[in-house]
Amino acid sequence: MFSHRFLAFTVHTVGWLVVASLLVYLSQGWILFLISPIVLIDLWFALCLGFMLRLPTVRNDVDAPDGWEWEYVQVKGYPVRWLRQSFDSDKPLAILIHGWNSRASNMMGRTELYLNAGFNCVLFEMRAHGGNKSVPHWAAMHVCNDFEVVLSLFMERGWLDNGFIVHGHSLGGFVAQRVLRPELESSKNALGMVLESPVTSYEYINNQTCEFLRIPKFLHKSMMNRLLRYYNRLNPRAYRVESIEFLRTPNWGFPRCPTLLVQAKHDATLGKIHAELLISVHSSRDSDFKHHIVENLKHSHEKRNSTRDELIRQWMDDQSLFFA
Repeated sequence: MFSHRFLAFTVHTVGWLVVASLLVYLSQGWILFLISPIVLIDLWFALCLGFMLRLPTVRNDVDAPDGWEWEYVQVKGYPVRWLRQSFDSDKPLAILIHGWNSRASNMMGRTELYLNAGFNCVLFEMRAHGGNKSVPHWAAMHVCNDFEVVLSLFMERGWLDNGFIVHGHSLGGFVAQRVLRPELESSKNALGMVLESPVTSYEYINNQTCEFLRIPKFLHKSMMNRLLRYYNRLNPRAYRVESIEFLRTPNWGFPRCPTLLVQAKHDATLGKIHAELLISVHSSRDSDFKHHIVENLKHSHEKRNSTRDELIRQWMDDQSLFFA
C-alpha cells in the first residue's frame, strides 16, 4: 500500500529539481552551490515529517485465543475489530486497549482481574496493529474515531447498560482519555478508567522523535507546528487538529469518571513526563483521581504484574466495582 507519509519529501524533491533545471537552463548553475545548504536542510526536514508520521510494525495475524472470538465493524471502509468472549447480559463490561505496536491479545493477562471481578471483557485492537489491515498513514485521531464508533455499537447492543470500565495501556491510555470525554453519549455509563503508564501529550511523543532524529531542541516546536499542518493536509476535515495544545491532557479529553493512574517508576519508553502532566492536571481540578508510581512495573512486557493488579483490585474495591 502506498504511504502518504513521505509526500512532502517527494514534493520538495521535485520542486528543487525543477529549480535546479531552470538555473542550469539559464546558465546560472553556480547559484546551486550557494543554496545547496538550504536545499539539504529543507529536504531533511521534509523527510523528517515522514519519519514523525510513523506506521505500526506490520505483523502476521494470529488466531483468537481459546474461548475468544474476533468481531468486526466497518468504520469508513476499514474493518475495526476486537476480541470478546460470550456475554452475560447481567454483567458490566471491561474494555482493554493495548499500546503502540502491540496487539489486543497482549492485554489478555490483565483480563483475569476483571473477569474475576464479575465483568464481561473486550480487547480492542487499534487499526494497523496486530494482524489488522495496513493503512497509508496512521494517527491517534483515527483510532479514537474507530473506538467511538465501537462504543456506540456496544451502546446500541445494550452492552454498556450495566456500566463499563476502560483500561488503557500507554497509547491506549491516550485513546481512553479521548473517547471517555463526558460530552459523548456513550460515556454516560462509564464506571471508571484505569490508565497504565499512559501517553498524555502527543507533543511529548513528537519531541522524543525529534531527539531521535537529532533535530536541535530549539526547533522542536516549529517541527511540531509543521507536522500539524502536514497532518491536516493529509487527513479529512473530520480528523483535523487545530493546535498543539489540543493534543494534550486536559484539552484532548478529561473524563469525569473515577480514574486510576498506575505508572511505571522507571519508564524506559515514555519517561515520567506524561504521568507528571496527568497528576498536575488532576491536582488542579475537582476529580476522583488516584495514582501510584510502581517500582517493579516496567512500561511493556507486563502481561502479568502482581503489584499492578493488586493496586487496581484495591481501587475497584474502594469504588465498589466488584460484581462477582
